Amino acid sequence: GETDLSGIGFQNDWLLFQIGRGRQSWGAGNEIQLALSENSPAYDYGLLGLDFGKLRVKYIHGFLETTEQDINRYITVRGLEWTNQKSLVIGLSETVIYSGEDRPLDIAYMNPISTHLEVELNDRLNILGGSSANGVWQISGDWLINQKIRISANLLFDEFVLDQVEIDNSKEHGKASSARIAYTPIDNEKSIMTLFSSYISIGTPTFRHGNGMNNFVQRDKPLGWQHGSDGQEVKLGLNYFNRTNLITQLELGKKELGEESIIFRPYDAYADYLAGPFPSGTVKESLFITSKLQWWWKPNIQISGSVEWEKNGSLQSFIGINIYFPSNFTL
Repeated sequence: GETDLSGIGFQNDWLLFQIGRGRQSWGAGNEIQLALSENSPAYDYGLLGLDFGKLRVKYIHGFLETTEQDINRYITVRGLEWTNQKSLVIGLSETVIYSGEDRPLDIAYMNPISTHLEVELNDRLNILGGSSANGVWQISGDWLINQKIRISANLLFDEFVLDQVEIDNSKEHGKASSARIAYTPIDNEKSIMTLFSSYISIGTPTFRHGNGMNNFVQRDKPLGWQHGSDGQEVKLGLNYFNRTNLITQLELGKKELGEESIIFRPYDAYADYLAGPFPSGTVKESLFITSKLQWWWKPNIQISGSVEWEKNGSLQSFIGINIYFPSNFTL
């Protein structure tokens, strides 16, 4: 057993500070996160957030794990978000994984306004060179067109190909993208029903590094999209909430995964950055239907479950109970 969610924090109108154990989900839209999502294993981190009205900033620094080879692995994330406080949110973020044998916490990354490239190229890390850290950059947008239609999108780059020599050698960007459109035909005092369609695409080398210890994984599982990388997925679905104690979801979709997805070899370096078929190698295709449920039996007791069926005949199910002991402290 382990502690999955715990911590202590302080929050007021403009400041958020937390330290504890959990997970982060960055980006626009529901279930289309790329680099960080709620599906990852929990990790220890500290968080600082500032809210200036239309402008919001957030910074985290955390410890992922120590491998059997005594490699310490860390995560640091910084983000900037602008909103018109009505219908539009635009965000820009940087996520870095850094590692090293018996490596201590890197003070250079504790500056919330520094960037990975500035720190690395100016030799300010406690391990010099370009093989000890891996950064990705993401831009996100969330637009509520009206009370019924919402569009969300994310675009991420792991590696930029700008040099003409690299372009001539058929090197490709390390990139990922996702989008979701939701339509809410029912929204009244008794219930909410939303229909949605989403698409996720993550490139073959994306989230891998020349040093596999800097891959976007933890304890053999992806930090972001639950299927890792080198793949794509399209879904249609329906969400329903009775506004009291029941949330249900039904999804129908198709996904394709290539041989280089980080779920297959989580700590291996990328093969190369050369353009090629996507998804790569032997592609695993599957059609699936998923059903999820959250039921609040009591105000502090939640029962959740899910069932996923794939066309190949596999069936996965889950059921769990969460018990909460809420306490509020006011200063």
